[in-house]
Amino acid sequence: MPIESLSDLLPVFGRMHPLLLHLPIGLLVGLALLECVAGIRKHAAAPIFLVFIASATAIFSAASGWVLHQEASYAGGDLLETHEALGIATACCAVVVFVLRAFGAIAMYRIALLLTIGVLVPTGHFGAEMTHGKGFLFEPLEEQAEPVEQVPTQAPDQDPDAPILASYEAHVQPFFNRKCVACHGPRKVKGELRMDTIEHLLAGGESGPAIESGVAPEDQELLFRMLLPLDDDNHMPPDHKAQPSEAELGLVRAWLAAGAPVDTEFAIGEGASLPDPEANEADAAQTSADPDEPEGPSPAPEAVLTTLRDRLVHVQPIEAGSVELWIDFAAASAATDDASVRELLTPLVNHVSELSLARTQISDASLELIAAMPALSRLDLRETAVTDAGLAQLAEHPHISELVLSRTKLSDAALTSLQELPALTQLWIWEAGFSEDGLLALREALPEVRIDTGDLQGAVALETEGEIVFTSDAPDYDADPNAEAGEGSVVSLTPINSVCPVSGSSVDPRYSVVFDGRVIGFCCPNCPKTFWDDPQAFLAKLDAGASGGE
Repeated sequence: MPIESLSDLLPVFGRMHPLLLHLPIGLLVGLALLECVAGIRKHAAAPIFLVFIASATAIFSAASGWVLHQEASYAGGDLLETHEALGIATACCAVVVFVLRAFGAIAMYRIALLLTIGVLVPTGHFGAEMTHGKGFLFEPLEEQAEPVEQVPTQAPDQDPDAPILASYEAHVQPFFNRKCVACHGPRKVKGELRMDTIEHLLAGGESGPAIESGVAPEDQELLFRMLLPLDDDNHMPPDHKAQPSEAELGLVRAWLAAGAPVDTEFAIGEGASLPDPEANEADAAQTSADPDEPEGPSPAPEAVLTTLRDRLVHVQPIEAGSVELWIDFAAASAATDDASVRELLTPLVNHVSELSLARTQISDASLELIAAMPALSRLDLRETAVTDAGLAQLAEHPHISELVLSRTKLSDAALTSLQELPALTQLWIWEAGFSEDGLLALREALPEVRIDTGDLQGAVALETEGEIVFTSDAPDYDADPNAEAGEGSVVSLTPINSVCPVSGSSVDPRYSVVFDGRVIGFCCPNCPKTFWDDPQAFLAKLDAGASGGE
């Protein structure tokens, strides 16, 4: 597919961020170590080209991360915003380091380099938390400590039949993290609802408040969705994901009944039990109507993931601890065809949640495998050779909510397949081959879907310029250099004098001014400054020169 503008390369540049981010880390840290040794041994500073490369990679890494953040699938979040700000700060510090080294300020350069490393460390730390989960750096140390007992127990002198107490921090939020945050967290915000913090949960989503005071627990949106039949389209979590156990449902019900307290404990009811976070996923499937329903997918085979990375395919969990994957073939798009897609993705068919095959060499043959991915929610097929027939294989897929088909060669016949995607919420189809009438019909058929066709649909002008009104006709130009300015005419731009009134040298027409309706010439750019200090002192010379000329 030909590249028509520089903007076409931006998405590729953004997706290169995972490949670029480690370069400035290694180069800047290595440079700092070299300077430490050089300072101790009184050696010369590192070569300037090495400092330049380290600074340049820091700039490219920060820029690619910023571009990647602009993609629609990347929601905001405190962790992401902090990581992005620190990354930009690291790039700015690296530029300062290079400038100081270039000007030979070695002492200040080395101090700035150490400060840059001080900014780089938290930048990398927050980036690791985004990819691997909070507390990733110190997790090995935490695992060596004695585990904290989360399940409250009664005191020895307490009635054994007394209700058990639970809390939001120790039990409710961990349940949300296990079952909900993968789709309602900082990485993905389905239905405009986030559940990773109590503040976001209380803010609600596109369906309204998730928690309401004075409403029975079973009637609140949060619990109501969990209690719907498993085959209901509005049931949460979706039927292909691990379902809450009876103990987890009881925990949420008791929490809502107590008024959704955050800082105080609440009773979960006599005879009830707290959910075990380490319980097998089969226990969480007890709410399923079919007792023979298979368990959710086990973690993806590590050997398959290693093969993907060896072929420059980006792969990572969509959320820390999740078995669902985000897979992106951007860096390997030129070498990716139907055969390689089938080879690499067949073992992961139950794990793929977000898949980008943009600009790859695939055809309709790959759509059969993609249609069989039960957890697939986002699919990017831009600038591929898929046709109407291939897209028809995706019709009625229950979980595809975001679909990118920009710059494909489809026709209006494919619009029917798009209308048959029940979970579709966002669609990118600019330059996809659809007619204006077809797009209009699609918007009418899918009023709740955000459809991006590359136009400014619904845009309203904030301000418009009024009609231009001319106050008069254009003036006539008088060719006589000695004519005085009058109404409806302007004087010629030819100087009236041939000798500079300041220096007495010949006039250079480039250095002329208009004074009292006359064009006065000077010999250089400095003489007009002297003239303007006291014009009357030089007018006599001009008049005398004019008289002498007569």
